[in-house]
This record gives sequence, structure tokens and C-alpha cells, in this order.
Amino acid sequence: MFKAEPLEKKAAYYSIKDASFRLKTDKEDPEAVRREYTNPKTGEEGVAYERAYKALYGVISDVSFHDNSLKDGTVLRSLHIGLGEDENGVSQIVSIPVDSRFSTDFLKRLPSLDLTKEVRLMPYDFEKDGPRQVGISVYTKDDADNFTVKVDNNFFTKVEGEGMDKKYTNLHGFPEPTEEDASDWPFYFKRVSKFLIAYTKENILPKLETRTIGVSPAPKSLEEQMKRQGSYPKEEINPNEIPF
Repeated sequence: MFKAEPLEKKAAYYSIKDASFRLKTDKEDPEAVRREYTNPKTGEEGVAYERAYKALYGVISDVSFHDNSLKDGTVLRSLHIGLGEDENGVSQIVSIPVDSRFSTDFLKRLPSLDLTKEVRLMPYDFEKDGPRQVGISVYTKDDADNFTVKVDNNFFTKVEGEGMDKKYTNLHGFPEPTEEDASDWPFYFKRVSKFLIAYTKENILPKLETRTIGVSPAPKSLEEQMKRQGSYPKEEINPNEIPF
């Protein structure tokens, strides 16, 4: 009986832990970083070995949403950000929970991005003089070929004020928080997530479907990235972009 075995598609999947991109590896890898963790559901402790990257570079080749069902019936939805293939034909994919603040921040910036340009993605997660700031900075190149051009949030615009006193208004149908949301912020964030997914599917995915993407730069160690970039751009996070 005739059978055909499909070609195995190679892919490298990056998660985000401790404000860095992580790629699974083993403890024999000289670039491995040891990370201890506790399963939030079972309380089981474990150890993971990963390569850590401060930033990733590439032209965004694909954005997609995936549902994964666990044994207990829980459905985990992930956002996949494709950065093309490396020189070995391995697809480079960032995979993060779609309801995470990393995903929300990225999807807010995506419509402002020129999809033909190479990007520099860098996750951040910190607290300084206010609420916790979480997201993914997106930069493209300037005329000197450095990643200094920041891709801004597509759904907010400044209406008045300066510095920490800036006031913003929502754009393009972005959900406005209501008085009821003040007592149930998780429900509001679910509304935001649903809106961003629908907006991305309607306005961004059609632009990517006809794209032809070349080879992406291979991820570099933190030291190599520093040499390439010179230094990391200073973050410009505005707490006013958070509705609480």
C-alpha cells in the first residue's frame, strides 16, 4: 500500500521568561541557563535549561493564534510571531500566551509596523515609580542602520500634558474601560484581548499572507547583540497607557 511521509518542518520556539527570550536546550549546552520553576497548578517543582536572548531580530513573516488542549481539558491559546528562517532552514517563532501582557503590547504595536522592515524585539518587565510595566519593545532601523526607530502603540494618541502627566485617548475602536471594569479588570483585559485578535485577523493577517520572507539573522548571545547594536535603546514606557 502506498504511503507518503511528509517532510518534517523544523522550528525553534522562543518563550519569554524573566524579561528575556528563552529557547529550550539541555544542561550540556555551554550557553544553557538553569531556571527553577514551580507548576502553578500542581505545585510540582522542576528545572529547565534554556538559552537566553535579550532581543531577537528578523522580518515578521507570520502572526497566528493556536489553541492547545491539555489533559485536564484546559485550552491554552498562544500567539505565534514568525521571524522567518535562519540559514539552516529552521523557522524562528516566538510563542507566548495570547492573554499575556507581552502579547497585548505586541499586538497594539503591530499595526504601526512597516511589515517589510527588519525588527528588533525586546521584552521588558519592571517596576519603577509606579505600576509594573510589561511588554515587548519593537524597533526598526534608522538611516545609520541602527535599531533606534521605535514602533508605537497604534491604539492611543496623546491629547494633552507632558511626561508622567500625559493624557491619552483610545483610537480605532479600542475598548474603553467602564465603571464596571473598575471592579473586574480581568474581564476588561479579556475584552481587549478579543478586540486585538479580531483586529489582527482582519487588518494584519491579509497583508502577511502574500509575503515572501527571506533568511532571518540567527539569534545572538547577549554579548554579540551588544556589539551589533552598541547599546540598548532606553525604554519609554508610559503608565498612562494602562487603564488603571
